[in-house]
Amino acid sequence: MNNDLSSYFEDPEFKDLLAKYEGMVESHTPTYFDAEELTDIAEYYASQGDEQKAEDAIDFALRLHPTNTDALVFKTRSLYIKGDLAQAYQIMNLIEDPNDREVKFLQADLLIEQNRMEEAEDIYQELAMSEDESFEVLLDIALTYMDANRKDYSFQWLEKIRQKGINEKNNQKFRDAWCDYCMTFGEPEKATESFQLSLDELPYSIAHWNGLAKCYLAQNEIEKALEAVDFSLAIEEDNYDALEVKAYCLLQNDNQEGAIAIYQQLLPLAKVPSRIYAPMVKSYMDMDKATEAKDTCLEWLKNCPKLTGFEKSEIFSYIAMCCFNLGQTLEGMEYIDAALNLEPSFRGAMLQKGMLHLQLKEYDQANDLFYKVMDISPDDELSEVIYNIANSYYFLELYPETIAWCEKIIRSYPDEQMEALHLIACSHYNMSDVPLCLRYLTHIWQMNNNNFDEAYLNDKRFRHMFENIAQASINYKNNQTNE
Repeated sequence: MNNDLSSYFEDPEFKDLLAKYEGMVESHTPTYFDAEELTDIAEYYASQGDEQKAEDAIDFALRLHPTNTDALVFKTRSLYIKGDLAQAYQIMNLIEDPNDREVKFLQADLLIEQNRMEEAEDIYQELAMSEDESFEVLLDIALTYMDANRKDYSFQWLEKIRQKGINEKNNQKFRDAWCDYCMTFGEPEKATESFQLSLDELPYSIAHWNGLAKCYLAQNEIEKALEAVDFSLAIEEDNYDALEVKAYCLLQNDNQEGAIAIYQQLLPLAKVPSRIYAPMVKSYMDMDKATEAKDTCLEWLKNCPKLTGFEKSEIFSYIAMCCFNLGQTLEGMEYIDAALNLEPSFRGAMLQKGMLHLQLKEYDQANDLFYKVMDISPDDELSEVIYNIANSYYFLELYPETIAWCEKIIRSYPDEQMEALHLIACSHYNMSDVPLCLRYLTHIWQMNNNNFDEAYLNDKRFRHMFENIAQASINYKNNQTNE
């Protein structure tokens, strides 16, 4: 098969082959294809993200050619990607030539998946020696480890190549691999020079301009990323990858409208529509356009019938959030329940349902959910849950409990204490403990550089309390000064 799959799939010969196959599927008319042709078709469907069609094509290949190595390798690989290692081994054992290079790589892949690294290394060492440590074999091994997210092993095999005098300065394939390594393992600054070297040699390479843009993005250099991706779009104005990168850049610059315009352009062409719908929904929500966000979610559900249960539950959760912001509380509750029916332990949906119960003044039900969320929340996400519990107790007029939970936030999450302090002040006010209330008000005042944040003044309960004791606060401050 052609090594450059993307180019091969655009070839008229392959398009005719694909049309012939799809015609056979549609008409249910048996047609002969050789194993290589069907494996190419399966590879094409896999590249489009259509796993079912890829599986159908390779199963058809194996019915016609049950011993074909390429087809068996594809089938084995697809099974282990799904996590079905037992079936993957069963299919691999049908391969007649266990010494085939692709088979050796496949054996190593399966061992890596099981964390049997020494055995995988033995296979790679044997393979490298049998082929005189050729550049291509060493590079394939390094890339395989890279795909498996094994940094140390990948680096070791890249170093073997360097020892042969091949490096990012003198070899384009190695340079590309080095860039992939740096980007995969969070070292984008090391890739910048290599991308620029590639563009000196290949100034019209869209892939390298896009790569450089992603490299700058990873370093939070948004303007440089935009400049790089604009070079890419100057070469091909409707390049999908470049437009996707530009949309992301615009989001980082808080230009949601510009990003949405690009996403709408990309949507009809998207191989994986969820990658477009998700940031569109988030952008609308960031712009406080809950109606547009909700409509986009409904369109997402309609146009993507093969979504997983978890994906659907996330979308239902988004819709519920939109309903919450639109005051459509009961409808929001229906969507949250739908999300939890699909994924009963979905933390985000449980938290949302608790907040919807708060809106409905069903405080006991809210707290029941918040306590459940606490049990499954990581430490760095607990402050929001604790605050909601405190809020619930506040509405139940259980002010000592409110204060106790707010103090948990102050102790454990001092960077997020402002709302907790504000709730403590309100609690002391409602307990008629004006001196303590004033003490906390003064603390909040000082932490905000002698000003109350607009967000707090927009909270009715805080504003009411503040207005009622404003004069008392002035008197308190005067007394403190006189003392």
